[in-house]
Amino acid sequence: MAEKRKKQWIAWILLAAMTILPAGCSSQNEETKEKEPLVQIRETVRIGCLESEEYYFYTEQLDSAADTLAKEGWLKGYSGDGEDTEAVWSDICSADSKEGMEFVDSAVYDITRMSEADQAALLERRDLDLLLVFGTAAGEWITKNSDAISYDYMVFGSADPVTAGIAPGETERLNSHAFVHIDSKRTGRQIDMAYRLFHFQDIGVVYEDSAAAYSYSGIRQLEERSKEYGFRIHTLHVSEPEDETDYQRYYGELKAAYAELIPDIDVLYITTGKIEDEKLPWLLEDVHKAGGITVAETQESQVKYGALVHITMSDPVEEGVFAGKTIMDYAAGTPIGKLNQVYEITPKIVFNYDTAKLLNAEIPMSTYLIADAIYPGDLGEAGQ
Repeated sequence: MAEKRKKQWIAWILLAAMTILPAGCSSQNEETKEKEPLVQIRETVRIGCLESEEYYFYTEQLDSAADTLAKEGWLKGYSGDGEDTEAVWSDICSADSKEGMEFVDSAVYDITRMSEADQAALLERRDLDLLLVFGTAAGEWITKNSDAISYDYMVFGSADPVTAGIAPGETERLNSHAFVHIDSKRTGRQIDMAYRLFHFQDIGVVYEDSAAAYSYSGIRQLEERSKEYGFRIHTLHVSEPEDETDYQRYYGELKAAYAELIPDIDVLYITTGKIEDEKLPWLLEDVHKAGGITVAETQESQVKYGALVHITMSDPVEEGVFAGKTIMDYAAGTPIGKLNQVYEITPKIVFNYDTAKLLNAEIPMSTYLIADAIYPGDLGEAGQ
């Protein structure tokens, strides 16, 4: 790694603060926040839930949607104490929902735990009017099988639904049942800002060699920006763990892949995967010792555990508010095909101060002032 790369990015942070962060949300975001939800339910709306897997983001998004309903008076007695999606759903079903809106207690599903018979039973259900779908894999599945269902569905929590084939574009639908939340610029915003901060020439990525991982890891947008900015992408593939017993293999291969990339890269892009945050200090120690800059794609907590920087591309709480308001609009009579699918989150930037010191990067106080959060981090030993 060239020493000058460590110093150049400091100046670029100030430039990024002036050119990117003031942009904020799109007009669609502002309109959604300003729009008063409709309050009259047209008829009984029976609602179910399907997620791609047990994942904190889907749980927090559903919880935020429920909290939004509660704040608007559409859900009374919701505690918000659930630690996973099934628990949150049970809490929602136990609360008193607005007359005419029913959350079906038996209609909560995790696609990874469903047999073929379970999948067929969900498709054949006639006691649902709306299915809330969280994640790319679940969105792909329901889209592929949309001809078999009688109910509408809303897909949330998919990083790139267009690339995944869940939606043809921002305003188009693949079928008459579909609503898909689209923020087509989310990964692009992140890569744009990372490039303006660091002006890297070589970026490394490790992700599973699958269509779904290609989509949710933002590789299409990374390839597009590579052509625009002229940087090179260095790619390696590691299969994600199949179950709890497969994590040792996964982490071993992932760390080895990071190490293999080190001689060729300026920046490591930590793409979306099944990495447990507490493993990051150990996974990234070789990269950081070599002076490599680490950009976390997925979440702010990865910076808390050692990645240098994260530029927010998704926020389960903010997106959950959007989901909650969309559910209210639908229940109040807006047809599924008339609902606005586009919503862009507010961009944020977070740093890890300990990692900056580890990389011998002297960052002025004026730079920290533009950050939404700064973590001291925990760069102690983390076992394999």
